[in-house]
Amino acid sequence: MDNLNGKILDLGCGRNKHEGAIGLDFNNKTDADVIHDLNKFPYPFNDNEFDGILLNHVLEHLDDVIKVMEEVYRIAKPNSIVIINTPYFTSVDAYTDPTHKHFFAARSFDFLSGDFGAFEYYSDVKFKKLNVEIRFWEWKKLKGFKFQNWIGLGLLANKFTKFYEVFFAHIFPAKEIHYELQVIK
Repeated sequence: MDNLNGKILDLGCGRNKHEGAIGLDFNNKTDADVIHDLNKFPYPFNDNEFDGILLNHVLEHLDDVIKVMEEVYRIAKPNSIVIINTPYFTSVDAYTDPTHKHFFAARSFDFLSGDFGAFEYYSDVKFKKLNVEIRFWEWKKLKGFKFQNWIGLGLLANKFTKFYEVFFAHIFPAKEIHYELQVIK
């Protein structure tokens, strides 16, 4: 989250709001500064208000991913950074929570960056893909040792992503996917 500077919005902050950010959540038992249902549009913010927006394990819970990203685009300043973390589609965490409605892979946001070609008609908003990282579990008892990196899966997953997703993602599932996008206006 180090890439977030300026006025930051933490959408769906829960009880783990990003330090210094404005938190928004539907639940008043959270650390939110603003209580609002993220499935209701528009969000209670002005156009071009935020320098950075964080969606940390929230997007998978919402009804309409495209509508949410259009609203993120509306309230984000030009060239602002959007960081999204969500369970990876093969992660047990993706299926454990009964409130999860969507599953994400490395190319899930390519339709908003122009990298998917045929599906650019889903929305008129545009994001530049800065970084996508498939992340694996750490073994805490072994001081952060990542078995997947030891056998080269971290490299495989992040350098040859499509190959990993087609042939290995279900054999060696990852924990989460991390996206960094830039708003293009």
